[in-house]
Amino acid sequence: MTRSFPRSAVLAYSESVSAQKPPVAIRITRPYQTEDEFIARELDTISRTGVTLVGAQPRPEGVVLRFELALASGAPLLRGEGRVVGYKASALGSEPGLSLRFTRLDSKSKALVDRVGSMRDVRRSMPPPPNVSVREVVPPAPESAASADAIPISVESPASSGDVLPLSSPTLPKIDEPAPNHGDRADREGVLNRLRKRAAQITADNIDQILTDGATRRRKR
Repeated sequence: MTRSFPRSAVLAYSESVSAQKPPVAIRITRPYQTEDEFIARELDTISRTGVTLVGAQPRPEGVVLRFELALASGAPLLRGEGRVVGYKASALGSEPGLSLRFTRLDSKSKALVDRVGSMRDVRRSMPPPPNVSVREVVPPAPESAASADAIPISVESPASSGDVLPLSSPTLPKIDEPAPNHGDRADREGVLNRLRKRAAQITADNIDQILTDGATRRRKR
């Protein structure tokens, strides 16, 4: 007959066995050059009570391990002992990890754990970013009555459609517009020069006479 034991009894037995022999020591090296780089990439692997050793092999649950987590240069980040509480097949992306609950830490490791815990507390206290859609950021252009009632301009040429294109349109060229005549420009300049000379000869008395003559011509009409 097979007997089953409660989980608490199994853990207690594991603790008694672990106390009789020194814990197994494991060393995990992560591909980072500085402590700040490690925290930026693996902040969520450390809490105030435990750590997930990314890249570690599976171990029986309840076993106490002596661990060291180090940088690529060999400089230690975390040193201590912890009890195995689980194994994650995808602890960080596609990398597996062994989860431990701390039972002992040195002073330097405790300072790192406190730093990471404070950073996680600050992150949890920050409000989530607003979910703003593009429609809210860029308001739609207002529709005017003129644009709603506008009649589209045909792209057919006037010769084929028989329609007369409006000459006031800023985007359409004038039809049958004569080429500029440089002789006409010279005549206009001559007329303007004569008008300037006449304007220079006008005095205040001449202005009164011009106004009087104009009023007389309007009454005759």
